[in-house]
Amino acid sequence: MATPVMKHTMHFLADKGLVSRDPRAQKEALKQIWFTMYSRGGGKMGSSAFEHVFLGELKRGEISGLHNWIFFGTEEAQKQADYLGYIRKLELGGKGAILKIHYKWANVMKPVGSMFVGTSPELEMALYTVCFLVHPDQKCHVRMAGKHFSIRTHTYRYQSKNVIGSAFPEI
Repeated sequence: MATPVMKHTMHFLADKGLVSRDPRAQKEALKQIWFTMYSRGGGKMGSSAFEHVFLGELKRGEISGLHNWIFFGTEEAQKQADYLGYIRKLELGGKGAILKIHYKWANVMKPVGSMFVGTSPELEMALYTVCFLVHPDQKCHVRMAGKHFSIRTHTYRYQSKNVIGSAFPEI
């Protein structure tokens, strides 16, 4: 929360009236939308926005989430993930890229997934948070390093609270 990226993000969201100006309330808002535990089925608690987006989930022979290049790279180094090539790539002017890829994770095929590559998880969390709060369940149009792309967020309603169900870049 004390980093320039998160300070700028929270200032922007506070100016829009989407979060409080109080740093403790901002931290609590992030905790709620990213780390609230919920069930994605079967009543078993075991999912959160952070887990879904940054770590991925394997359920009933399908991959959901896993939109983070650092975790993907770690899994690949441990032979748990197998990168099968990209479908599309958008370079972000030396500040990273967005890839639409296909891969296997734990021997389960994901025919299409997308992720930022070379960016910080902090930047990704900031972008996803802004898009979730400003344009929930819609395309959120973004320009970064002069390149246009979208971020898609999905809302998950749990115990009368809106939390992030998923968030990822689209190219």
